[in-house]
Amino acid sequence: MGRYKKDVKYWNKGGYWYYKTRDMSGYMSTGEKNKTKAEAVVAKLRQKNIAGNPNPLFKDYAEPFFDWDRCPHATRLRAEGKHIGERYCKNERKWLVKYVLGSKLGKMHIVDIRRGDLLDFRSGLQAKGVSGNNINSIMKAIKVVFSEAVYREDIPYNPAEKLGLVKTNNREAGIFTELELQKLFANPADSMLWHTPSDYICFLIAAATGMRSSEILALRWRNVHIADKYIHICEAWKDDNHTVAGLPKSYKVRDVIIPQYLALRLTEYYATTQYNAPDDLVVCNDDGSSYTVWYWQKAFKTALYGIGITEEERQARHLKPHSFRHTLNTLMREKGVNPEIIRLMLGWSDVSMQNNYTHFDVARMVKQGEIVDAVFTDQQALPISK
Repeated sequence: MGRYKKDVKYWNKGGYWYYKTRDMSGYMSTGEKNKTKAEAVVAKLRQKNIAGNPNPLFKDYAEPFFDWDRCPHATRLRAEGKHIGERYCKNERKWLVKYVLGSKLGKMHIVDIRRGDLLDFRSGLQAKGVSGNNINSIMKAIKVVFSEAVYREDIPYNPAEKLGLVKTNNREAGIFTELELQKLFANPADSMLWHTPSDYICFLIAAATGMRSSEILALRWRNVHIADKYIHICEAWKDDNHTVAGLPKSYKVRDVIIPQYLALRLTEYYATTQYNAPDDLVVCNDDGSSYTVWYWQKAFKTALYGIGITEEERQARHLKPHSFRHTLNTLMREKGVNPEIIRLMLGWSDVSMQNNYTHFDVARMVKQGEIVDAVFTDQQALPISK
């Protein structure tokens, strides 16, 4: 009588239980330290026919990910009422398609992939000269695939779970001086700086409120309450063509103070623009359409050149439209504004801030308006002209 052969063999190494079926050439981790739990993991996998064959290639398993209509991760989150954007999926998918699906990693079987394989893949990207930021984005997309696979119990453990970020040479956006802000915004009729009144009001809103570009360019008059001195931020563009609007980046609506100086300029601008219906964009082209990202950048660089900041200086100081947001943050911190109030006003996601949201009302945040107004009080307000 022949000796009975077990369907599954188990092996303990380093405190973790590994398993091997008759169809497998080597042992694989269950991710469990307890043998009973390890056996339960393998039983579930075998029921789904994943533990042995077929063992899909990573490229085949990952192929539908971040395709808006086919992605199992996005589909699940939408079904659960959680936030995931189509633009986010589009950006993540490009990393998979360009760097992962056709790679050596993509040709490996998904349950065979170890953390070392991911580290080798990452090192290969570095050797090819891929930037640190791009590598981190690529690895982030890979992590989502593995996390979803574990969540669905398609694989026993996540080899990407403890992977850290590679070092990058990121530089924060530079900030403007108060004198530079005065030069930019004290005279809205200065044709050397601003091609249209819309250009002027666009960047004054950025400087005075710290709103993001996607929020400003999607802002409509129905959400601008000049008399009550606040802007209700509830929309932002979610695609590069500015055709799809959704919640702001933090997925939280918020109100920001309209300082007196900005209120004056908005009132004048409202009276002169032909696009002032509730659903009209506040910042728009001559035909009422939204600015493109290219035009936004061009108007910004033109204005800086007009006050004497050359392109070389702009790059050296890392000045960009986002610098208005950083500048407002710096000004408020220097004036002693509560950091939690700053996070609330600028829309930064923070658990403690979300928990304490109701403790800060508009009256207690009015200091932002006072700080912004102080930048311009030494300059005489001049009317906007077409």
